[in-house]
Amino acid sequence: MLLCIDIGNTNVFLGVYEGNKLVAEFSMTSSGQQTADEVVIKLMDVFNLYKLDPEEIEGVIIASVVPRLDSVFEKAIRKFFRITPLFVGPGVKSGIHIKTDNPKQLGADILAGVVAAYHKYGAPAIIIDMGTAITLFYVSENKELLGGVITPGIRTAYSGLFSKAAKLEEVRAEVPASVIGKDTATCIQSGMVFGTAALVDGLIRRMKAEVGTNPAVVLTGGEAVIVKDHLEEEFIYDRHLVMDGLRLIYHKNE
Repeated sequence: MLLCIDIGNTNVFLGVYEGNKLVAEFSMTSSGQQTADEVVIKLMDVFNLYKLDPEEIEGVIIASVVPRLDSVFEKAIRKFFRITPLFVGPGVKSGIHIKTDNPKQLGADILAGVVAAYHKYGAPAIIIDMGTAITLFYVSENKELLGGVITPGIRTAYSGLFSKAAKLEEVRAEVPASVIGKDTATCIQSGMVFGTAALVDGLIRRMKAEVGTNPAVVLTGGEAVIVKDHLEEEFIYDRHLVMDGLRLIYHKNE
């Protein structure tokens, strides 16, 4: 079995594959204060909960956008599984030609999503991942990752608004009854849901116009469920896109 780990700024997502099948998935909070031993304890709890045998894990691959956690998870993986994990980064084979000005700056999770989208849905494609940040990246039919757009995620953007505006109280990211809110809470929720949907729709249209093609649009990420039913552009929703990409990258580097 293969363990795939996506270390994000807010959460860490983990998936266990048996062959091509995802047999278990779970998450934990991404904390820069946790130690390798604390990660081991969490892994033990999770593997016990899902009745998984750590001895059956043959490989581990990690995509991380939190450098301070890289060594923590590497130590934990070595201690718990007695395996040295593969980190997605420079020198790792992905099958994608990165044509950005500084390929080393590309997020490992973005690359994993692009790899999976190309493998599962073809290209050209726009891959959208909605989490702490909303990222939209374009891959051409020639497997060339040409670049993209990064904007704050819903909770990231609105936590900044709540911290700066004393009279605005924090509200949940829920769909209001109408675009035109009737009170402060529903006005904010309208911005969260319909405003973000309009932002994503607008960026998709501008990217399509700029590249002169009609690419497939693949949507993933924890916050995608909040707005996906309110997008006007056609898209494919794939909850496990990054996990599948990590699996594919791991097998390309065996």
